[in-house]
Amino acid sequence: MTFTIQPKLYLIFVFSCLSMICSNILLAQEVDKRLPSMAEEIANLTRQPLGEGTLVFENWIQFTVEEKGRKRSGKLLFSDESTAFIWLEDLNNDKSYFFKSSDDATTITIVPSINQGTELSPAMMTALGYSGIDEEPVKYKMKKGAANVVINNTTCIAATTKHESVEYTMWVGGIKDFKRSDREMLRRGLGFWFKNQPGLTARSAALIEESWIPLGFNFDGYEFRVLAWGTDSELSIIQDEMMVNVLGLDLNSVAKKYVEDIEKEKQKKAALKKAESEGQKED
Repeated sequence: MTFTIQPKLYLIFVFSCLSMICSNILLAQEVDKRLPSMAEEIANLTRQPLGEGTLVFENWIQFTVEEKGRKRSGKLLFSDESTAFIWLEDLNNDKSYFFKSSDDATTITIVPSINQGTELSPAMMTALGYSGIDEEPVKYKMKKGAANVVINNTTCIAATTKHESVEYTMWVGGIKDFKRSDREMLRRGLGFWFKNQPGLTARSAALIEESWIPLGFNFDGYEFRVLAWGTDSELSIIQDEMMVNVLGLDLNSVAKKYVEDIEKEKQKKAALKKAESEGQKED
């Protein structure tokens, strides 16, 4: 027996199949789009925004560091309007940088290309060379008879100290060599940078006199020099868009808090309902 399919029915069948295939393709594409979005939403449960509002960093200090025969150039950025600091240890590796919302805040590494950051744990800070222990200030004294050094067209004199049998030299420019705005910016920025460097107590705990502008630092095999500075940086951070991985915040703790919040809300509603019921009885 032979069956004949009418052309009209055949076209309807073909269009139905095509429609089903297209629907499945679109659904698969939607799922593919949704999966990364869901993954990001879940990941963001363990993150918090860096803060609120936009930070603008107009002040900058560029410097060079030579250590163990290798030289690099870094940059420090900050603002007169906030307590936050950003610094890049190496301008040739600018995919990430360090951030601190204040001098005593936790250090955060930030990857600007993906608007994400990570708090550094105490163990990580120790591994990077930070002791995490409050240090006694290390005093430097002007060294009589020491030869001067010219840094960035400024004649600097040597202030030295001995720490653990090693001599450290801070190369100091006088306040008369700088405009007031420049010396205030340099003193604040360099004071922060010295304090937040790992390893060398004689550097991180260096006591900088009010009349000193430290443009250089030396000890055995190490050299730091201020290269340039200015107030024309255009770097800014939208803190609400920068998501930071927070120490101790994981999916288990998020889920636990979520359950606790639901339970608290239930108890609150039950207490409110009970109070209303008792109030009606009294009436």
